[in-house]
Amino acid sequence: MVEYDQWRWHTQGRFPTDQLPEQGYIHIGMYLTWLIGHDLLDPEWVQKAGVRGVVAAVKEREQTGCALRDMTNGSLASDMLSDEGRAFTSAYYAPEYGYPSDYRRVFGRRADGYSVPDGWESYDRLAPLLDRRYGEWVSAGRPEYVPMPRLLRGVYRVLHPKGR
Repeated sequence: MVEYDQWRWHTQGRFPTDQLPEQGYIHIGMYLTWLIGHDLLDPEWVQKAGVRGVVAAVKEREQTGCALRDMTNGSLASDMLSDEGRAFTSAYYAPEYGYPSDYRRVFGRRADGYSVPDGWESYDRLAPLLDRRYGEWVSAGRPEYVPMPRLLRGVYRVLHPKGR
């Protein structure tokens, strides 16, 4: 089992003192919401973990993925995901450029300060980018890493600056 993210990783150390600890799970909950909306959770895990009702409520937009926090011990792990969900998450959730970077891109300083509200308005801002990343990944043949052309151009410019 691979743990992609864990709530406690965010609430330990330099977590903002002006935020409730629950805010450290919002980004995980939003990603879970997206996975649920795309049927990328493992149905066996959903059954075994006893989260079917919450998953249904998230699909109906009656709750957000953050409702799963205590049911998952604050974790986003490979055993929760379908094969497709696991492959995409393994390719996209890389902290150095993937989902965390995109989350920051959408929410800016609010992401860094753990002050993004848990709600459908926030999710609706993020979901189109997740859809795009998933589409790019599928179009690229489901590679080990999500293709991030802008990132690659930036890395190229660092490694090959003009005039050298």
